[in-house]
Amino acid sequence: KGSKKGKKKKKKNKGGAADAAGPSQEPEEGAEAPSEADAAEAAKKAEEARLLQLLATLTEERIRFGITAESQAAASAEVAKAVRLDAEADEAEEEADADEEEEAAAEAALAEVEVARAEARAARAEANAALDKAQAALEGIETALEEAAAAADARRAAAAASRARAAAARRAADAAQPHRDA
Repeated sequence: KGSKKGKKKKKKNKGGAADAAGPSQEPEEGAEAPSEADAAEAAKKAEEARLLQLLATLTEERIRFGITAESQAAASAEVAKAVRLDAEADEAEEEADADEEEEAAAEAALAEVEVARAEARAARAEANAALDKAQAALEGIETALEEAAAAADARRAAAAASRARAAAARRAADAAQPHRDA
């Protein structure tokens, strides 16, 4: 066991030596391109601002289309109500069939069944319309997200091209500078 501990210490020391050599090279690389770091930071900040604006836009769209947790819950409640009313209508119809001896009571029960069924159909139609509206709004949001992602990709490509042009211009300027001194 003692020899294993010694090996672990040696590995740590080797890693420490490798780590010590690494940072001495990093400042030289960073010193070569401070303008690229500034451009990357500016691009990062612009991207963050764009994403915040997109989030605000998506929130506005949800509000405009009336998509809230409450509206989705209300639509689900309407569907449940429609199912319940439809079940009540079926139950009332069965009771009316069983009670044929009392014709007047059976006719009243059938009338109630028709009203309940009509209410159930109306409630189901409303629920389906609400669900269709919510689905259309969600599809609109998904399209907006896809468009935003494509725009972000285009902006990143444009930023990369700008950085490449800036680097090429800097190299050309640096290459031209010795001619000026001569």
